[in-house]
Amino acid sequence: MSYQVVNLRPLHSGGNGDLYIGQRSDSGEHVVVKYLREYGSIHARKAFMREVRILGRKLHGWIPLLFANTGAERPFYVMPYLNGGALTKHAGRLTDSHLQTIATELAGTLANLHAMNDVDGDFKPDNVLVTQDGRVQVADPLGTGTVFTMLFSENRGGTPGYWAPEIRGGGSISRAGDVYSFGATFYELLTGRRPSDGQRLDPTSEGYRRAPKICEIIAACCQTQPQSRPTMQEVLRMLHGEKWSDIQIVRKQRQEFAAAACAVGGLVLLGAALSA
Repeated sequence: MSYQVVNLRPLHSGGNGDLYIGQRSDSGEHVVVKYLREYGSIHARKAFMREVRILGRKLHGWIPLLFANTGAERPFYVMPYLNGGALTKHAGRLTDSHLQTIATELAGTLANLHAMNDVDGDFKPDNVLVTQDGRVQVADPLGTGTVFTMLFSENRGGTPGYWAPEIRGGGSISRAGDVYSFGATFYELLTGRRPSDGQRLDPTSEGYRRAPKICEIIAACCQTQPQSRPTMQEVLRMLHGEKWSDIQIVRKQRQEFAAAACAVGGLVLLGAALSA
């Protein structure tokens, strides 16, 4: 690192991470330094390294990583300070247009991550930060920096209320789990109410009539069974106007075609074996 971070002072603590705000010695720009508190834990260090790896890819929609030292006795990394705070404070106060715009931006961010065969593991409003000009950026994959985060092992984590039922039951983080968390996040952003474990997340059934597309997406993403949820790419298609029921029909047709193709292939191989 070609500069030092000076004037450090505590910003936030919780979970396995401590965040400090400071200033770059070369430019005076405010930055945030995140230290791993549980640096003696192998699982915590692996999770922290995974977090650094994801942010280091500099994917669109993720907060940029300025510097990291995962080999230090107490690993840390440096990121920009976004003075807009977390998206949580806007929950229940966003217009339908804002919800649509933010959902499209964040769905694209997760879809890009999933396309690289990786997952967030702890998607929630607290981990979405707002820039000064109103853009949103995702931070804290697998969430080692908030008090609500639970880390059970190398591949398990999440936050009560936002984690999928199968992850709450001890399963590993997954793309389908991220989809559930996306739906739970937008349940809070729409209603202003924090979701809770075991709750049916379907705003329409609660009488909500605004933002019908967002309501449809929330209900689809928060299905109990992982295979019943859309992918993030399908969520993007919904945001661009397609209905979840139509997407499901096409999905079923593709599954039936694939099953038929496998059956035909099996018969061909059987025939070849019998004739040999």
